[in-house]
Amino acid sequence: MPVEGLMEPSIIISKDEPLSKIISTLIETDSYDVFIELSGKVAALNIRDIIGAKDIKTTRPSLVGKIIPELNRKSVVGEAARIMSHYRMRTLPVVQNGQVEGQVSARRIVDLINKQLVGNKLKINASNIMTGDPLVIDSHKTVSAAMSIMKRRRIDHLPVVDNGLLVGIITSSDIMKVMSPTERIGKKSIGINNAEDRLSIEVSGLANDDVITTSVDESLQGVCDRMISAGSSYCIIKVWDEIQGIITYRDIVALLGEKIEEDIPMFIVGLPDEPLDAELAKSKFANITKFMRRIHPDIEQARCHIKLRRVLGSRKRYEIDVHVRSTHGNISYTNVGWDLAKLFDEMNHALKKRVAHKNKINL
Repeated sequence: MPVEGLMEPSIIISKDEPLSKIISTLIETDSYDVFIELSGKVAALNIRDIIGAKDIKTTRPSLVGKIIPELNRKSVVGEAARIMSHYRMRTLPVVQNGQVEGQVSARRIVDLINKQLVGNKLKINASNIMTGDPLVIDSHKTVSAAMSIMKRRRIDHLPVVDNGLLVGIITSSDIMKVMSPTERIGKKSIGINNAEDRLSIEVSGLANDDVITTSVDESLQGVCDRMISAGSSYCIIKVWDEIQGIITYRDIVALLGEKIEEDIPMFIVGLPDEPLDAELAKSKFANITKFMRRIHPDIEQARCHIKLRRVLGSRKRYEIDVHVRSTHGNISYTNVGWDLAKLFDEMNHALKKRVAHKNKINL
């Protein structure tokens, strides 16, 4: 179905708005992300990006936000689900003529799935879709340690354990509130005025002990019901008191994600963190591989390894290393440069020249 049926209002901010003010906006609206309109493109800034910023007073949102794929009103829910699942995003902008008209959220998609499950005989249990053996954090560790894990592993939920037993959960939203100016969270909330000192407290002092949980044999509909009724973006899966897994919006939304089917086994490693750059790299590599397949029908496999060689401010220097295997031999290509799209275009041109030269010799 088209995403326009799931559209809701979005939050647009200025590229010069301080992160401290954005934090206030996210807290007041109980939101996870905001959008920035940048010269015909749209960047997204979410809570996980914010907790990775070194200074919320001086860091500009355009430096920590990422250009993301856009939807239009006629984009289908499957496309939105695929992008959200692959890039760990909760919201995508719906854009018309370069301007954000609204957004489609993972929460709305989960609600849609839940409604479709009513009266449905589909047999999916929590154990079928959960992420098993999730990362956890000891209750005596610091909030700063929890923040480091979330930034490094790109996650938003950390179950808190004490002697191996679940005692609470800490989220990226909890940490963002700790980073907020004192007047925003209230001095009485944890009794510490300085943000750096707040990050030094034990996780147990910030974690929520009212954890949303269920059993491994709970139905998908039951999981959705629990998350929606509690306004939660997660559900911990347990057997007795032992944590078995975690289900987040991403795990549920992934059920609707469109698969990109190709008749050539293609592998691409090291995709950039920026979703738009990653989508562009995948698309260009797929097109190049299809072209090579027309020339060499015996191609069995194509691999591309993208390596980040250097970062200079906002610029990034990449190396692409490509190997195409066929029954008659292998084709390899390597190039280095600052523009990832240009590197793939140069590879396309070089491989076409190589094929043309080979055909000329054969003639």
